[in-house]
Order: sequence, then structure tokens, then C-alpha cells
Amino acid sequence: MPIRARLAVLAVLIGSSAVSAQTLQYQTPPLHRVVHRNTFALRVNPLGLLYEGRFMYRLRLYESDSMALRDNFIGIGLTPIASPAFIRAGAYVEVQPLTVLGFWASYTFVQYFGTFNLFQSFQSARSNYSDAEITRLGAGTTAAPGAKTQYLANGTELTIGADFQIKVLDFVVRSKARLVRPDMNLRGGDTVFYDQFYDVMAPNRGWYFVNDVDLLYQAPNKRFVGGARYTQAFVFYDQRHFATGETQENLNNLHRVGPFVGYTFKIDDGAAFNNPTAFILIQWWLQNRNRTGTANNPDGITQALPLIGAGFQMTGDFLPVPKPAPRAEIPTLDEALSSSEQPVVAN
Repeated sequence: MPIRARLAVLAVLIGSSAVSAQTLQYQTPPLHRVVHRNTFALRVNPLGLLYEGRFMYRLRLYESDSMALRDNFIGIGLTPIASPAFIRAGAYVEVQPLTVLGFWASYTFVQYFGTFNLFQSFQSARSNYSDAEITRLGAGTTAAPGAKTQYLANGTELTIGADFQIKVLDFVVRSKARLVRPDMNLRGGDTVFYDQFYDVMAPNRGWYFVNDVDLLYQAPNKRFVGGARYTQAFVFYDQRHFATGETQENLNNLHRVGPFVGYTFKIDDGAAFNNPTAFILIQWWLQNRNRTGTANNPDGITQALPLIGAGFQMTGDFLPVPKPAPRAEIPTLDEALSSSEQPVVAN
């Protein structure tokens, strides 16, 4: 497939380089917030391009000056996602009882346009779903029995997530876990499909788990972050997702690891355009039967070629965020002594 066409397919959301997206860095959040987050990402191996948005109303649960507690809320909003080959849109809810811990869920409608060989489905989890095979299927040039061509597909997807992050001195540990259940309208007999959003052979009406774990250094000015990201994906198949008589061996779990860096150009608590951040991710595949040159797949890509991703993210507030009142300055020792020596004038 031409490079221009391949660049138009979906990329996995690489993730924010900000340690805590939409957290007010220098003050306690107000009782009500309406926030947004917009991310644009491009990746190679597999190639893809993606926009993801989050637009949410947040209600603070309680007030606290503690850094570990103060960014708490319950929220509801919309999550549009788009590429030139598909759209996803739906509702999003989130509960964050602590700054360091949050839980969320989204339920989205998914529509694939049948373009760019993005969507292909299969009868078995053991089927070949390499980039080259998906290209052949989309073009109708494969010699395999029952060769497929491109087709439109739609359905829904439920995602349940948990985010954890903690900072010690200038170091941050962060985990972003998702449990996903797709429900797509596949062609008769097909039970699995290739989901480029997470680069997995997804079980239709089944579950799979994806988690990103970061170990990062954050500069004292909160602008630069750098470190490593480890990504894992586990797919939970059952008998429905295999052909009769096939061994139910899971060959499709994924692992990759590599450096992650990002830079935030400005931080302005409460601004409509805030935290503009550019980031780069490079991860080598530790396990992926299509990208580690394994004997299980003759179309496998050499393990020397990593996933390379780059992106840009911005956040902001739609409602005005009151600035904190200036703190009274503590007088110096000389000022205090000087004040105490002033003569008292009787009326």
C-alpha cells in the first residue's frame, strides 16, 4: 500500500507527556470545571494517524490543599475519536477520589468507512493478520480460500480504565490500564478482527487488556519529562474465537518497551489553551508475532524495527478558574523587630 494511504489509517493513542493531564499545577481546582483535552498522534510500525478528544464537566468531591488529594472529582463528557478511515464517538464518565488514582469508562459507537484496508475480520484467532496479509485481503489479491475485500463495519465498544500515578522527588510512576470489550457487526462466520487502535487481534464480544506503565523524570519546572514506557496487551479468547479442532493457544499477546520524552511549552492554570505538549515514543517489540520476525508468520517484520510515535496534546478550561488569593508575606526578623520598636502614641 502507498505510504500516503497507510499514513491515513488509525494510530494507537500514544499518550500524554504531561504527568497529570488537566491537573491544575499551582492551585486547588474550583467546585465546577468544564475541561477539554485534544491529542494528535502519528506512528510507524504500524503506520497510523489519529485525533482523540475529551470534553468533560467535572464536579469536585471535596476541598483539600494536599497534593495527593486535591485533584478529586466526578465527571461526565464526550469522547470523539477520528481518523481518515473511521470515527468513534460516545459518552465518558470518570471518578477520581484522589490525585493519584482515578477510574473511568467510555461507551462509543464505531464506524469504519471501508477505506485504507483498515478493517478486516477472521474466523480464528490463529489467522494471519499481518500488515501484508491485511493489504492482500483488502485488495482481494490473496490466494487464500474465501479471500475478503474491504467492507464497511460498525458496532460499539466498552472500555473500562484505571489510572494511577505517584511522584517521589522528581520521579513519576504512572499506570494507564484499560479493559476493552468490542461488539462489531462482522461478516458471517468471523469471530475476531484486527483492531489497529491497540494493534491486537480483538475477540468480538470478548475482552482484552492493555496497560501502559511509565517511569519518568520530571524537571522541577514541570516542562520536560523523560524516561521509559512499557506496554502490554493480553487477549482473552474462548472457544468461539477458534476454528473447530484448533488448539486454543494464545499467540497474540503483546509486549514492547522503550524511551518516552515530552516537553510542555507553557503552563497557565485555568487557561483555555494550556499545556501544549510535544512528545516522542520509541518502543521495541518484545512479543508480537507480526513484528518480531517469528517463524509463525512469514510476513513478520524484523524485531530491529521499533514502534516510533510522535504527537501533540493540549488541554484547557472552558469556564473561568479563579486565581488563588495572594498569600500574606511573612515579615523578616529585622522588619518584625523594627515594628516592635515603634513608639506607642496614647490618645
